[in-house]
Amino acid sequence: FGVRFPCMSDAYDRELRQLAHDVAGELGFSDFLKEGVYCVLGGPSFETIAECRMLHRLGGDAVGMSTVHEVIVARHAGMRCFAMSLISNRAVMDYDSREKANHDEVLETGKQRAKQMEVLVSTMVARLDNDENNDKNNS
Repeated sequence: FGVRFPCMSDAYDRELRQLAHDVAGELGFSDFLKEGVYCVLGGPSFETIAECRMLHRLGGDAVGMSTVHEVIVARHAGMRCFAMSLISNRAVMDYDSREKANHDEVLETGKQRAKQMEVLVSTMVARLDNDENNDKNNS
């Protein structure tokens, strides 16, 4: 589909990122829509404390098991990419902490933000459809 080693320095499309911020601002979601460095680790498991500490020291803001792999394949195929991840649980950074990563917390956060994510994404897609239709009509 594309070059053997796709360039990832511009993996996430600037226009799509700006659209997300514009729509989030209009919807009042700017308080929780943030950009950052997303790191990927293999899974399926929650990260170890050592992994979380390492990624934090390297400048990572979030970590997950997917997204990055899909974006690499999409960029390989020449697709414009936008990615959004719901941060669903806090990283445990202290060996003395009684907190433990758990799937219940992930599911609960998903339930709490599901409608907002749906509205944000559907509004972005509608804008993209409108922009694409306007471009076709002006050609």
